[in-house]
Amino acid sequence: MNVCLLPETLQDREFEIIRQMVYEQTGINLSKLKKLMVQSRLMKRLKQINCPNFGQYIKITRLNHQERAVMFNLITTNVTHFFRENHHFEFINRFLPTYLEKAKPGKVLKVWSAGCSTGQEPYSIAIVLNELFERIKGEFLILASDINTEVLQQASKGIYKLEEVEQVPYPLLRKYFKMGQGPNKGLFKVKERLQQKVMFRQINLVDANPEFPVDSQFDLIFCRNVFIYFDQETKRRIIKKFYKKMHNGGCLFIGHSESLNYSDSGLGSWIPKEHTIYMKNEGGRTSE
Repeated sequence: MNVCLLPETLQDREFEIIRQMVYEQTGINLSKLKKLMVQSRLMKRLKQINCPNFGQYIKITRLNHQERAVMFNLITTNVTHFFRENHHFEFINRFLPTYLEKAKPGKVLKVWSAGCSTGQEPYSIAIVLNELFERIKGEFLILASDINTEVLQQASKGIYKLEEVEQVPYPLLRKYFKMGQGPNKGLFKVKERLQQKVMFRQINLVDANPEFPVDSQFDLIFCRNVFIYFDQETKRRIIKKFYKKMHNGGCLFIGHSESLNYSDSGLGSWIPKEHTIYMKNEGGRTSE
């Protein structure tokens, strides 16, 4: 008879091994204060697969890359909602008309939502851009990425509960979401025409040369409330990557509790536009 034993407590040495694995693979720097969180989230997984202890689970994750991915998914924190930090979206409406006036005819605006979680951020961006491009002629495409494969699956479905869409103004909710009927009552699905504007991909921000489905440079990059999980050196590498992947005059958006040392020459030249918004200023030139 299979008996599910209660796994033992996560030991300090085991936490350090897991912490190092997570850091090497994802760049996320887990502090000692996260030990109980890691123990709680992984304990459920150990019970699920009848693994007797964390030492054995570590052996499994070292040998099995699929289980290692499950572990990373469980540890990754995902907190988001529609139109979070709304001043960023208000800035887009003011900034883009002038930015696009100076672009080549037929330009497709490209946006990267890095750390997109369950999709609320890229869909919020898509709504804002679609509303804008109904007033001015233009096209856009959004790359939404995350390291967590489970949240990407949720995001690609575009289905949300009533409490998850409460931040969406009612006219936009009617315009861009289908309301569930019958057994789907209380659920809201992003309409197909908006979903087609967003492509979801797994991208690890700490990879030296990640594969991008979009060849050209980006005009806007959102990486909000992600840097808080990285140490300074990892943060520097990611910001340098963003700099290389962005058009001159494009903008980087970070979280309200984060900051960018834009004067650091190793990170490229950034002009602070508004709180947590920075413009790429290559060679001292600006597109404004």
